[in-house]
Amino acid sequence: VATPATSAPASSSASQGIYLQLGAFANIDNAENLKTHLTRELDWLSEPMRIQPALGIHRLQLGPYANRVEADKMAEKIRAALGLKPTIVIR
Repeated sequence: VATPATSAPASSSASQGIYLQLGAFANIDNAENLKTHLTRELDWLSEPMRIQPALGIHRLQLGPYANRVEADKMAEKIRAALGLKPTIVIR
């Protein structure tokens, strides 16, 4: 049985998907500092790390991931490496 395709519009934003949130800060400098630190500590990451500003909060996010299972696996690797537990964000 075929699974129906998702009905995402063709013009959907490249920023949609499943992400790991590594931190959220009111001050962008704090978000940048964490990004720099994690880029050094997690040099094996292949996904891009981005700061997403919205409503005065700067969220450091990693991804997107193709599915929740992949995001969960990466969250566990990060937790094992640093003791940091990322939050799953779907947007």
